[in-house]
Amino acid sequence: MKPVRYACCLLVLGSILGGCQTAGSRQEQLAAICADPANRRPDTTYFSECQALYPSSDRALQKDFMLGAPTGE
Repeated sequence: MKPVRYACCLLVLGSILGGCQTAGSRQEQLAAICADPANRRPDTTYFSECQALYPSSDRALQKDFMLGAPTGE
């Protein structure tokens, strides 16, 4: 009975570890997500992560700020 329990524990641990995401696979997923310029806008969920991969120029950051700034009305 003990070997069966041991094998089940190994199977469960293996499936849990298999579901973990590696840093390389995360970078690949982010590269695909950040390739779309719409995902690199400041109001999106992926903005900070995409900034790490594709940093915006100063001009692009100014444009984004001006487009998102309140109009004062």
